[in-house]
Parts: sequence; C-alpha cells; structure tokens
Amino acid sequence: MRQLQLIRLYYYVCHCYDRYLCLHFQRQSNNYCPLFTDQEVITVYLFGLLQRRFTSKDTYDFMKDYWLSWFPQLPSYQAYNHRINQLYWHLEVIVGDLMPQVPFGECYSDVCLTDSLPIILSKRPYQARVALGVADKGYCSTKNLYYHGLKFHFLGPDRYGKMPLPEHLHGAARRFTPASANDLTVLKTVLPKLQKRTIVGDKIFASAPLNQQLAAQQVVILTPVKLEKGQKWLDAADKYLSNYISSVRQPIESFFNWLLEKTQMQTASKVRSQKGLWLHCYGRLAAALFIIVFNP
Repeated sequence: MRQLQLIRLYYYVCHCYDRYLCLHFQRQSNNYCPLFTDQEVITVYLFGLLQRRFTSKDTYDFMKDYWLSWFPQLPSYQAYNHRINQLYWHLEVIVGDLMPQVPFGECYSDVCLTDSLPIILSKRPYQARVALGVADKGYCSTKNLYYHGLKFHFLGPDRYGKMPLPEHLHGAARRFTPASANDLTVLKTVLPKLQKRTIVGDKIFASAPLNQQLAAQQVVILTPVKLEKGQKWLDAADKYLSNYISSVRQPIESFFNWLLEKTQMQTASKVRSQKGLWLHCYGRLAAALFIIVFNP
C-alpha cells in the first residue's frame, strides 16, 4: 500500500513539474541538473509527512533506512535539508494545483464554515526572533495563549455528517497571515467573490453593519449572540440560537483536529527561518490536500 502511495505521489509531483514551467527555472548555476532531482526532493518530503515523519531529520532517516533502493542518489542530510528549504515555494504551486481538485460533490453549496488555526512558532512571543518578516505576536482565545507565529484561515462548504473541505477562491484569500491579523478583516477580502452564501463562524465575525452591506450579494454571516455591554446573561431565545450556531460550526473543529493529527501543522517550534516556516506551512497543507484529493 505504501509503495502505491509513493508511486502515485511521485507521478503527481512529476505531473506538476511538467504542467508548470516555472518549476524548471529556479537555478542559474552549473549544477542545474542534479542527480537527485527536485521532483525526488519534494516527493521524499511529502511522503515523509504522509508517513507522519514530521521533521526533516525523521523523514531523511526513514527514507534512508527503508526506501534507499528507491532513491539511490539520496544525498547527505545537510544537502537534502538545504535543498528542501530552497524549494519551499514549489509546494505553494502544488497547493494551488490541488485546491481545484478538492471534491465538493457532497457539500452544501450555500453553507460555509470559517475559522482560523494558530501556527505556533513560540509560546514566548516577546522573546521570539524567528521569521519576524512574516510572523508576529497573536492571541488564541481557545487555548488562552499568547504566541508568536501565523494563522491558517479556513473557509469551506459544510458537509452532512463529514468534516468540511477547504474552498478554492482563485487566489482571493490569503491562507496564511501574521498571528495579529483580525479574522474578520481577512474574511472581508474574500466576501466580494461570494454570492448566496450563509457563513457560520464564531463571535469574532459578528458585524451587523457588514451583514447589511452583504444583503445585495445574498450573503449572511451567522455567529453566536454576543452579550451587550453590562448584560450578564443571554435570554433563553438568544442562548438557544447561540448553541445551535455553535453546533453547526462544530465540524470545522473536526477538520482542524484531523489536520493536526495528519500533519502537526500547528506545532512549528523547530522552525528556524522564514523559508523553513513557509516550507512547514505549505508542505503540510499540500500533504493534507493530497490525502483529500487522492485518498477519499
């Protein structure tokens, strides 16, 4: 079974290299055609994630111990680690290719769920010095935690009895933002592309003025009811509505739990550079999408 998965993965990576010419023009040196190809580097990295080897060292050792006959030109760990960090942007291209292939056949066409997942570089945000150009300090209310890192933003259609799927929005949405980014502000960049949708989120997405602006698009944002200033508790009707909305958006938590189980996306404490951070984010997202698309 693993052999078939590896063959399918390598075939798909080669397909992306054949389809997107930009992946062939990243070198301007005499070593423009290495023995261990870029396709093999990407395949080894993604296959390691699919086998739950969540660090480059674990992946390298796993491939060297069990799959060396499949990759006889596998270089030293230092060379492999340098190569995969230089090729991080290839994984973003692969993510862009996988997104339109996500099967939405069983999804509701008019109900979307939205939320964000923290990607934690450090739990000591005032001391963190990694990837300062793209990551910053943020707060996760679910964990009651201040952290240094990014956010992964999710928007996708709901499915009956199953976890929701991420939706491809033709590049309009920023999938990853600094941790300080407001979820509602990020959602506003996506809203112009939507028509006739009901979006279900948590309280941070509550905005009566925004709902009024979206009336022409027949888009409605539903959130649990917020307490008014000075109000100590909700009345029975508002409490019932809040509980119902919370139950509707529960599947998005299931998706995040699945994503963490399969890829450990949230844990980025071993990342030491900006390139390494993008490799962590897009590599894990590519692995998750590969599972969704090719292993339903």
